[in-house]
Amino acid sequence: MNDIPLFWIAIAIVATLFFIARRRRRSAGSGSGPHLAVNVNKDLLKACHGDRAMAERLINLELEKRPDLSPTGAALMALSRLREDKR
Repeated sequence: MNDIPLFWIAIAIVATLFFIARRRRRSAGSGSGPHLAVNVNKDLLKACHGDRAMAERLINLELEKRPDLSPTGAALMALSRLREDKR
């Protein structure tokens, strides 16, 4: 047959696939840390059926309740509250 055993060929293929997958994962995220593809403002706007005024009112309401929140945190709280209300 061959001088190289089938076992070593299989290990080389698995290792190559592992390194290719690892490289793709690393190049998919930009920057230093892992990033989640979550856009809270976009999700809130979608939950408000495209009504920007409603989304802004909900964010402002959350900011009035808790002034220490960031705008993104307020949007997340508004989205959470909106989804909870729809149940």
